[in-house]
Amino acid sequence: MRLLHASLRQVRLHQHLELRFDPHFTLLGGANEAGKSTVVEALHKVLFLRASATGRAVDELRSRLHSGLPEIAVGFEAAGARWELRKRFSGASGTCQLGSDGGVALQGAAAEEQLARLLGVEGPIEGRRHGQLPQRWGHLWVRQGESGSNLLAGPGEAYDLKSLVQQLQQRGAAAALESPLDRLVGEQLQARLDLQFTATGKVKAGSPLAEARQRCQEAQAALEQAQGHRAELESAMEQLQRIGARLQAIDSAERPRLRRASQLAGQLRLRQAQIGPLQQQFAQLELALAEQQALQQQGLNLEAQQQAWQQQLASQLEEQATHQAGCRAGELALLELDGQQRELAGRLELAQELLDLASLEEEARQLNAHQQQFEQLQRDAQLCKQRLLELAPIDQETVRALRQAEQQLAQAQARSQAMATAVALLDADQSVSVGGQPLLPGETLQLSRAAELSIGSGVRLRISPGGGKANLEAAEALEARAQSLLNLQQQAGVDSSEAAEQIAGQRQELERELARLRQAAGAIPWSRLSEQIGALEPRRERLLRHLERHRQLRQAIAQEEGLPDQREGLESWLDALRHQSSQAGLRRQQLEAGLQARRQQLADRIAELGQLERQLAELGGSLAPLKQRQLALEKLHGTQPALAADLEHRSQELQIQAGEIGELKSSLGELLPEASAANQPDHGKDNWIEELIQQLDAEKDGLLTSRGHNEQLCLSLSVEDPAAAVDQCLARLESAQGEREAIERQTLALQILQSLFHRARQEFSQRYREPLEEAIGPYLEDLGSRDQQVRLDFDPKRGFGDFELQQGIQRYGFEQLSGGMREQLATALRLALAEVLLPGYDGCLPLIFDDAFTNSDPRRLGGLHRMLGRGLAKGAQIILLSCNPADYQEFATKNGSVITLP
Repeated sequence: MRLLHASLRQVRLHQHLELRFDPHFTLLGGANEAGKSTVVEALHKVLFLRASATGRAVDELRSRLHSGLPEIAVGFEAAGARWELRKRFSGASGTCQLGSDGGVALQGAAAEEQLARLLGVEGPIEGRRHGQLPQRWGHLWVRQGESGSNLLAGPGEAYDLKSLVQQLQQRGAAAALESPLDRLVGEQLQARLDLQFTATGKVKAGSPLAEARQRCQEAQAALEQAQGHRAELESAMEQLQRIGARLQAIDSAERPRLRRASQLAGQLRLRQAQIGPLQQQFAQLELALAEQQALQQQGLNLEAQQQAWQQQLASQLEEQATHQAGCRAGELALLELDGQQRELAGRLELAQELLDLASLEEEARQLNAHQQQFEQLQRDAQLCKQRLLELAPIDQETVRALRQAEQQLAQAQARSQAMATAVALLDADQSVSVGGQPLLPGETLQLSRAAELSIGSGVRLRISPGGGKANLEAAEALEARAQSLLNLQQQAGVDSSEAAEQIAGQRQELERELARLRQAAGAIPWSRLSEQIGALEPRRERLLRHLERHRQLRQAIAQEEGLPDQREGLESWLDALRHQSSQAGLRRQQLEAGLQARRQQLADRIAELGQLERQLAELGGSLAPLKQRQLALEKLHGTQPALAADLEHRSQELQIQAGEIGELKSSLGELLPEASAANQPDHGKDNWIEELIQQLDAEKDGLLTSRGHNEQLCLSLSVEDPAAAVDQCLARLESAQGEREAIERQTLALQILQSLFHRARQEFSQRYREPLEEAIGPYLEDLGSRDQQVRLDFDPKRGFGDFELQQGIQRYGFEQLSGGMREQLATALRLALAEVLLPGYDGCLPLIFDDAFTNSDPRRLGGLHRMLGRGLAKGAQIILLSCNPADYQEFATKNGSVITLP
């Protein structure tokens, strides 16, 4: 099947578009939104969509720019003839016409059916099923954005699986995948398994296997119920035995034991009531003895403390005297240091005033020097200004203007001379004149305009230079240039640009010198120079007056060590005095700190002495009440020896009473082990044994009730034999399990048989996979890599799948590849599919690529061209649409034709 030409009318933006396709390769170029994808959709729908279809599939063809209904015509070769197809998509009234060069002319449904037979499809697609359109010849129609998709991931209808299997069988398979008997066996196996399992592999509800398992579950539940009844009967009988034994124990042992324990508990409470007052008296005597002993020890401690504080008071009085002496010595040292600091302060003041006087004289010398320098700079600047005034006001701009005017004059002269006529008088025996001016032998005259030549008195000639009007214009230009130069020279007062440049250089040099003088003058603080010089004398007089006050000190220092008379010496002397003053200040700080510390220590000692005296007074006040309390206790309880003897006697009496109570508790503990915990002082209950008796009676009542309930349960469970019921249920379970196991063994056998059958099918599928892999191989070699191979899988139901690329020992799934590699690998697959399908379509199939290689860089385009060339060589017809037709221009020129959309 080969496309020959197409015509589109009122299809989207195309009002009328005629296309003629090359038998091998057609490049359809155009910018974005030029309607390339519209052409692809129109060609596809005219072949596969019913003309009377309605809905979205037809609405997408209609034009929003041009009136009229979509109409598409296409010419193609198929079944050994040329066919013309025309469809008008107008909804239910749409028309379809199909004719051939052999005289066949069909319309309507007959035309649609014949077209489907020619294309090898079941029939045209209705409008309501437009979602199936992309699957029709999806391996040949590559729409924009789909070039990198995995064609084999979709249904087999998308790549004509039925025809592909037929061609692969003829291409290399030795026999069909399965005979009718094989297919029947496979179907029966699947049908029998479908009786037992759902499509997801779960056991189907209502199947024999499900019913057998249900019967097993019911038998198991019945067995568990029978076993539960038997266990319940046995448990009730055991419970009756335990209840009888417990009731006998309560009547014969528990109740008498509690009655005896109640009697012992009454005796114990009586003894405990008698021993209570004795224990209280003993405790009071113990407290009195302890208080007497504590008061005695406290008195001893207070007397010892009083003696220690008296010794400490004497020691601190001695320390106070020492600190007072230290304070007096520190005060005398500070007075001596004050005199030294006053003397140093006088010397510092004298040294500073002498240094200020020296600095003042130095400052006066500097200011006078600055004034002289500034006056000299002013004189030099005035001289520069005078010289500038004497020079003509010529700058570099004036020089450039003169030079430009001279150049323009020279150019005008050259042009005028080139166009002028030269008249030279070599020799003459008569007078010769040109334009009324005599011309002497040996002279040459340039004529730029017409002039009269006179020779003697009888010969008159008119000489006209060549060039006509241009010569006159050149002469006028020369005069204008000469006048312009003369005006500039008169304005500047020079006769040439060289003289002007010399004057400009002199002015520039003087201006630089004047700027330098201004800069030098700016560095001198001249604004207040006179004021500063005038202010020096009052300062000098003040310093002299201050120095007069230190005349005696100056004389004394001059006699002792001599006064320095230079600035450096004064600065050194001042630094030394400052150092001495700093040292004296540090010494004063140390003395003041030491004196302050001694004063603080003295104050602390005075405070401590006061505190000790107060404590001694308080201690003396505490000893008197303590002795009074001791006398009162002896009067009330006697002396300590008498009180100790009384306590010993009472202690023996308490031990006898405690022994009797212990014997009672031991007897009670033997009867009731819980008595040891229940009779503790913090128990808080005297009738605990009565509570135990009540609990025992309540337990007996509960046991009697439970015995009646268990007797009734035994009677109800003994109506039927529980053991016989268990045996009967066990037999039913074994029967149901045997039936289930038989069905499961049969089902497992069917699954194993089906698995073996599928394994045999898989081995046969190699006969389809390998030919297709071999068909793809050469196209991969065109990409420039010989270590790449394609790996496929084939399933008789699902078709081809598991599309992978193997590089060496590594395999990559289709979705793992880069965008450019997916485009090229998918293209190789489509070209190989077309190559395999060609024999079923008269040796030719069209492949249409709509902007399919957007991820292919220039390096990949070379391999792409080689793949397309191989496809053309095998017989495919390729139509490539691109918004970058330059990438395929050379290939199209060599192998086909180029169409450019407006």
